[in-house]
Amino acid sequence: MYEVCMTSMVEDADLVPACSILEGLCSMKAWESIVRVLYYQGPSRPAGLSNQRSIEKAIRKNVAPLWRELHQNLTRQAFVVQARYDVLKDRDFGSEPTQPPLDTNATPGILRWTDFPDPPHGKPLLTQRKIVELWEQRSLPSILEDNHHRFKGEVIEETYRFFRDEVEFCLCKQYIFNRIQRFAPLEQREGFLSLPATHLPAWDSLTPVDVQGRWILQVKTHVLQDNKPDEIRKAQDVLMALRNELDGVFDFRPIDRKVYDTRVAMRQQAVHTLPQKVTVGKN
Repeated sequence: MYEVCMTSMVEDADLVPACSILEGLCSMKAWESIVRVLYYQGPSRPAGLSNQRSIEKAIRKNVAPLWRELHQNLTRQAFVVQARYDVLKDRDFGSEPTQPPLDTNATPGILRWTDFPDPPHGKPLLTQRKIVELWEQRSLPSILEDNHHRFKGEVIEETYRFFRDEVEFCLCKQYIFNRIQRFAPLEQREGFLSLPATHLPAWDSLTPVDVQGRWILQVKTHVLQDNKPDEIRKAQDVLMALRNELDGVFDFRPIDRKVYDTRVAMRQQAVHTLPQKVTVGKN
């Protein structure tokens, strides 16, 4: 599946007006959700998802091809992937340590992989990339750990979504709640063992990732059959038409595709070099 999107920043003070505009545009009230996102980093020598012992045996027919596609992509290149879980403000935040810990293996979640975006090709406002999403999957941490993916960090996403035809309008803000050391590259943590939180803190204690507290507006659409260039061009045209429709309301800007780079650097194999000076003579 291909995702095509364009991005704008919305100030926190402008959230309510922005939602009002999108409500009128889409003729619907906002769909509000909160998602806990766990990031797992693949091994520097990619091996896909060969170990399937934690995957549910009764795989639905429509899901099996997605597992195969994900395995193929994680075999050619290691990536940082996401395990995503819906959470609720009044149920999951601010729980006491004496309460049972959150069990992300028992809870169904979404496994999401995103590829490095394509070059802009004359459309700098648009970001397009391949994605794979497996919904309603249990044991995601175990599946990833079985295949040498290491927990990297986690964030909380607060989102307001609107839909018009095949287009999604998503206002999103990310929050962190762990020590900043947890967000350093794995290779620089000096033995610091990072694990998902067993309890989520109070909602009011979360810290926005953006120091200015801004929201990210993404307008996106998806092409299910990503091997059809005409369908991708049609999706691009739809978004560019929306950009013109929203001109003067939202300021869509080009985003460097490196911002969305989830690839993991591959480990270089040792190279045996020949000596620079060779002495020829009797032993």
